[in-house]
Amino acid sequence: MSAWASWILLLGGAVLLLVPGVAVLIGWRPGRFRRAQAPAALLGVSALALYGVVLVNELPRVAGAPSGVRATCAYVGLGLAGLAVALVVLYDLLAGRPRRARQ
Repeated sequence: MSAWASWILLLGGAVLLLVPGVAVLIGWRPGRFRRAQAPAALLGVSALALYGVVLVNELPRVAGAPSGVRATCAYVGLGLAGLAVALVVLYDLLAGRPRRARQ
């Protein structure tokens, strides 16, 4: 992958993951999540974990790190992706049944 593609992924990740994740952590809730009973901070931390995946996978490529360092960072990124999935599942479990099922 070229350095330009890595920089585009870093910038895209910052715009699409970092900004909304921080916004959710400081109190903003997207419209369809406002009535959920689960804490929205789980979604914010999940977005930050996904941005961490982008960082640990792309920064070593941009820096020209050896393949061993890139492999280790890829494993760390895999762990962060698993954390993000676990947080979204936890949010879904805490949110309860859909509104239609409650009526």
